[in-house]
Amino acid sequence: MTVTYSLEDFEKKVKFYFKDCEETRKVFPDEAGMLNYLDIEDEEYEALKNVEGYDKILRWAKRRRTSWLERKMVSDPKSATGCKSALQQEKNGGYSDKPVERKDRQLIVKLDMTGETK
Repeated sequence: MTVTYSLEDFEKKVKFYFKDCEETRKVFPDEAGMLNYLDIEDEEYEALKNVEGYDKILRWAKRRRTSWLERKMVSDPKSATGCKSALQQEKNGGYSDKPVERKDRQLIVKLDMTGETK
């Protein structure tokens, strides 16, 4: 795979994208917009998630999107439903308002009895 940007340039461009969205344009820094800004294809983006260094930057970007949505949801009641819907998408955190059943947990109850039993 050919990487379009050096690690340093990639980090600078991703951080600039977020700064531009948040401070200049006052818009949500969405994933598709970031890919368009970086001018990279989905295949390269998916591959970069598994390349050391680039993966860290992309995890940071995901956390930053999640944080933006969470803050917007609690500070602007008109945006709560839309932000919740966006947060439920895997690329923005994959939140769920339903309990998730976990089969890997086990409850062990140990009873220590004292005294006489009849």
